[in-house]
Amino acid sequence: MTKSKRKKKRKEQFPSQQFRNLKGSKRKRMIAERKAKGLSQGQLGKLIGCSTALISHLEVGRANPNIELSMQLEQVLETPFFELFPDL
Repeated sequence: MTKSKRKKKRKEQFPSQQFRNLKGSKRKRMIAERKAKGLSQGQLGKLIGCSTALISHLEVGRANPNIELSMQLEQVLETPFFELFPDL
């Protein structure tokens, strides 16, 4: 006799989990200003004291900067906060 196969129950996703991996709007101005200065994400991260991953997350809209980070970005990129982050 063979055992019958049990079907796996599929977990239902809650509405908050459905959109968990979606990216926010790209911050094109921040990317453009960084490239205009000739900086890579890693170089910009070293200048302001954070990781390359954080710079990447800021640029794609997955993370928002704190006050200290935003002030440092303004100084290095010589661009006002509201132009770098128009969605905040």
